[in-house]
Amino acid sequence: MSESQNSILLALRKIIQEVSSKKSFEDAINTLVDLIRDATNADCCSLYLLSSRKSILKLAATEGLQKDSIGKATLQIGEGLVGLVAQKQELINLANAPDHPNFKYLPDVGEDEYQSFLGVPVINQGELLGVLVIQCKENRVFGEQEETLLITLSAQIASIISITRTIKENEDFRVSRYKGKTGSGSIAIAQAVVWKPPVTFETIQIMYSDEKDIQSELFHQTIFQLQMEMDRANLYLQENSHSKASSGYMSGYGIMLDDPTFEDEVDNEIFENGYVAASAIKVVTMRRIKAAENDGYKEKIRDMRDFASILITRLVHLAPKETELSSPVVLVVQSMPAALVAEMTKDKIAGFICIDSATSSHTAILARDLGIPAVIGVNIDINDVDGRTIIVDGQNAEVLIDPSSSLIDEYMQLIAASKKQNDLFNAGKYEKAVTQDNKGICIQLNAGLNHDDDDLPEQTDGIGLYRTEISFMLCDSLPSEDQQVGWYRKLLSQFKGIPVCMRTLDVGGDKSLSYLPIEENNPALGWRGVRVCIDQPNILKTQLRAMLIANKDFGNLEIMIPMVSRLEEVVIVKRLLNEAIYEIEEETGAKIPSPRFGVMIEVPCVAFMLDELASECDFFSIGSNDLISYLFAADRANPKVSKLFDAFNPAAVRCFKYLIDRANSLQRPIAVCGEIAGSPIGCMLLMSLGYTRLSMNYSQISMVKYIVKNINLQDLQSVGKQAMALNSSVKIKQLYIEYAKSKGLYSVIDTLSLGKNL
Repeated sequence: MSESQNSILLALRKIIQEVSSKKSFEDAINTLVDLIRDATNADCCSLYLLSSRKSILKLAATEGLQKDSIGKATLQIGEGLVGLVAQKQELINLANAPDHPNFKYLPDVGEDEYQSFLGVPVINQGELLGVLVIQCKENRVFGEQEETLLITLSAQIASIISITRTIKENEDFRVSRYKGKTGSGSIAIAQAVVWKPPVTFETIQIMYSDEKDIQSELFHQTIFQLQMEMDRANLYLQENSHSKASSGYMSGYGIMLDDPTFEDEVDNEIFENGYVAASAIKVVTMRRIKAAENDGYKEKIRDMRDFASILITRLVHLAPKETELSSPVVLVVQSMPAALVAEMTKDKIAGFICIDSATSSHTAILARDLGIPAVIGVNIDINDVDGRTIIVDGQNAEVLIDPSSSLIDEYMQLIAASKKQNDLFNAGKYEKAVTQDNKGICIQLNAGLNHDDDDLPEQTDGIGLYRTEISFMLCDSLPSEDQQVGWYRKLLSQFKGIPVCMRTLDVGGDKSLSYLPIEENNPALGWRGVRVCIDQPNILKTQLRAMLIANKDFGNLEIMIPMVSRLEEVVIVKRLLNEAIYEIEEETGAKIPSPRFGVMIEVPCVAFMLDELASECDFFSIGSNDLISYLFAADRANPKVSKLFDAFNPAAVRCFKYLIDRANSLQRPIAVCGEIAGSPIGCMLLMSLGYTRLSMNYSQISMVKYIVKNINLQDLQSVGKQAMALNSSVKIKQLYIEYAKSKGLYSVIDTLSLGKNL
């Protein structure tokens, strides 16, 4: 044995013995970096560990860097030299580290004077745990002896780190975690404040009063007060939400406030039957609820109950005093009227949790529009959370109560990393989406309301999916033709010169209208989409006329129909469209431009009808959410089967490939407008299969553009060919993760969604 080999063994033995003797993990890793620095004659030794969510490398121990940066200095996978070691999972040895293109300067860490760098990955049973690094002030390549020592030690300590992390994860797992029905927004961390209305619709007792004039005056003053509050709420929404149509959220309440028959009925109960104002409101509302129940108007019933509760609360002067909040909180409520959400201001409400899963759909839409992290339909004890620290993870519809400090730290770093990434993405949001090999990708917007960003058309190639049903859902009754013309004209004008693809009314399933109740045992396979419109031709005809009239001065309208399963459905809608064009031309004497007409591919049988459908339409659009759900007979909202909803399943991948190839052969453009189009790995999958038209939510556009500009389409399509030959979703997904790593895009992949099947 050579002298150098013997010295390595002695150093190893000493380090392992010393580290193993320490009682705490912190002492062990601090001893490790101290002894390695001495054994290698390095100026600095540091250990970075991967967070439990496997997204961030955090400085865990160091001798040579600033001690106060421990636990604070972080790097994402692929970021900096440390991140590069983690990404490649192989040793990197550099004499002049600052000259390397991947070098990342971390301020306040104190590594300015270090030149040479040797980093090795810490891996246990194929799983990356962290990176071990030594650095020197002089420019030199570390020798074989130092490399051998670090590689051997990284293997030795990997098992210790793995065991310790498992213990920590178990501690974090004991944090109370609750899954909600739906979520929106990003992440909020704050103290919980439980709000319970001091008086509710149910608890109001029937009481009488002889002071009828006073009771009537109180009632009308309260109506006036609430009208003023609704006006202020609408103004706040217009200034703070992403949508010009946000005032529509209050339309249900506004209609009730402006309903003279409601006031007349309440006055009648006060003067004829002697009820106090609050009791009269309850009696009238109960009568209206009973009538609505007979008609099956569930959503309308919730709105009426919400409205009455708010009115009664104001009547007895017990409105929630938001101004008393000194710092942002997570608001926890049993049920959440949309009007209460509208009163929230972002500087006081960090996030909110609504326990009632049957809360008004207006509420969920409004929270999403305001950008407040929210979880709705979560089974927690409302009496046991006040004052406790809560994490609201709107992205994953998850609530964490009393998280550990390390878990809070990780979420805080995720928030910071997300902001940092968004800044990077937004720097190129006005640029066209063009690949490194100069291939253009059409990036369009999925929308449900009119966005108020005046420069939005400059960021997109148009609207690939306009969900017309959202505006219908915000109305208390069927919208008129003129009302719809106003909606559509505003949107077509804003996007003048670029396509706006409007989907005809798509209700049924999980989307209901209070004035068009649909009660079915199996709504996902029932009366929904185009089936409803064909059975209600007057509703469809009115909508088509409104679209055509709105488009008269712009000519950028496209129309597509949802949930098609038969050729006859397309023929019927086209006949109604042609009738509408003829009628409007007869009425106005003006030529009406005929819009491009498309069919959504959501029902699997349509894949075998493309030839016939191509003769009736100008383009196809894949609604991937429903298509995947129907392919695997799996509801992604059902935790028992949600894992079956898998866009990377070989069957789904081959289906996507078949559809693009068939559409190309038929010379019909085809787009994807489901969630997969805005997913980091999902968009790469689609582009690799040949898709060049992607439509997504606004928050995803700049991110997908960034990915497009950093990939080579020809290379990516070679990856697609490999994916077609694989037999498992795990292998297929990993193929795209490896490609992302090779292009420096691994840090872009949202690790919170790596476990998801999009």
